[in-house]
Amino acid sequence: MSTSCLKHVVEVVDLLESPSVDGGAVREFFESKGLEGLDVTTERIRGSKGWTNFVKVVIHGRGGKSAGGSAPTLGVVGRLGGIGARPSLIGLVSDADGAVVALATAYKLAELHARGDVLEGDVMVVTHVCPSAPTEPYEPVPMMSSPVDIFELLKREADPSMDAILSVDATKANWVVKHAGFAITPTIKEGWILKVSTDLINIYMRVTGEPPAVVPITMQDITPYTTPVYHINSIVQPWIYTRAPVVGVATTARIAVPGSATGATNIWTLEQAARFVVEVAKDFTAGRAKFYDEEEWRKIVSIHGELRDVMRRGAPP
Repeated sequence: MSTSCLKHVVEVVDLLESPSVDGGAVREFFESKGLEGLDVTTERIRGSKGWTNFVKVVIHGRGGKSAGGSAPTLGVVGRLGGIGARPSLIGLVSDADGAVVALATAYKLAELHARGDVLEGDVMVVTHVCPSAPTEPYEPVPMMSSPVDIFELLKREADPSMDAILSVDATKANWVVKHAGFAITPTIKEGWILKVSTDLINIYMRVTGEPPAVVPITMQDITPYTTPVYHINSIVQPWIYTRAPVVGVATTARIAVPGSATGATNIWTLEQAARFVVEVAKDFTAGRAKFYDEEEWRKIVSIHGELRDVMRRGAPP
């Protein structure tokens, strides 16, 4: 059986490109596939600039918490401002990458489950769907904003049942990651930027057949958005509301592409990123892959202390 996610990405892009898409349409999409072993819930959230639909898809594992087991739960967050910028722009925007990869991953894992390839642990996929999000100025190019306060979304994204989180976000609007494809970040845990996970590097290389591309995350990138300094984007912001390790999966390009750009959806990049997330889900929930070295983490904290409260200052509780 092929492990390609191409079909899943193409169908999700087609779903999300509709100007009328909402949480109900996403739920109906999964229901129409007749897949078992998953739960889909949606919530409409209103903010000062409009509304969005928060979507949660849980794919149940054989030995996962939902079945009374103890296998670890992987969280997959599709981070974005919006999937569209209507009425100003028509079509899917570059910023939609996070939602596309997250939902394509859920679709693929649910299909594997239905065919009998059941993961050991649960996978919880969360994102939000807004076809009419605002834009805002940004350097080097304009970016998408969210109709809802970012912290309201982050609180929902970092579910307490997640033992590790992959946060997928379009990261093309920057000066430092000049790679056509996708890249991963170092592991962020409780205000610390840790080394890049060797296990995730190995998965990256087997999926892409290329050396790993790494996003050079800095301390100011992980400060809350209330800190008035430059952030590459919000890719690792979920760390603020969890003690679980967080790794960003960034879709990238060789030039700066605005988050609000239409016609910028690269199916091949999204397929690779989704396949990477699926492979991490297989290995992490089975206990074969770790996001950080637990012994090194204990040494860091025992010698240098905790940074969580310092680094999340300014974020709402």
